[in-house]
Amino acid sequence: MFFNSNNFPPNIDPQVFSFIAVLIGSACVGDYSANEQNSIGNWLILVGQFILTNAAQQQMIEARLENSNININSREHKMGGSYYANNGKSNQNQRDEVEFLLEAVKNIEKELQNLKKSAK
Repeated sequence: MFFNSNNFPPNIDPQVFSFIAVLIGSACVGDYSANEQNSIGNWLILVGQFILTNAAQQQMIEARLENSNININSREHKMGGSYYANNGKSNQNQRDEVEFLLEAVKNIEKELQNLKKSAK
């Protein structure tokens, strides 16, 4: 495609990028009648809407492939489940994991104490 390049849109200041759009919009008005301006404006909006719809669909597909498509309006979320809070695990499972890790830390501390004693 014509614009399928890593250089478009350019990496320029967002305000400058927006101002360029203002200049192009102003140039498009020209000597056109209100009906002609309306037609051109609607056509440009349609082009933008097509681009946005295409990008939204691509984002959705990528999110599904990465398994990061989270619906905060789902019944599960509204019932207190949160992907971010517990990653699909119950609080009891998390408590068990924390206790396991604490026990492992205690065992490591004991082993270090034994090593220190045997090194003396």
